[in-house]
Amino acid sequence: MSDRTDYSLKIGSLLLKYVSALLGLVAAYFLTIQSLRLDLAVKADDATVDMLDKKLTNIEVIIKEGMLSRDQFYTFSSRVESRLARIESLLEQKTGEKLGEN
Repeated sequence: MSDRTDYSLKIGSLLLKYVSALLGLVAAYFLTIQSLRLDLAVKADDATVDMLDKKLTNIEVIIKEGMLSRDQFYTFSSRVESRLARIESLLEQKTGEKLGEN
């Protein structure tokens, strides 16, 4: 009986080693896949952040180039007011009545 018991223990021990090796391989496979997914996600996030940063920089440049200074705005505003006043006076002369009065 002791030979049979020793043989059973050896088979059980060998089977346990194979099962644990198999589980180790499966765990290594899934950890590798997960690590690759994580690396790809980080790279995708970095690429997205870089793209958004470039777009924001372009928008800032457009805004800075297109913005008027305070003096330029007041000059533009006064020119528009004088043109509107001139148009209003021409319309009053043409119709013979003031605008806004019916």
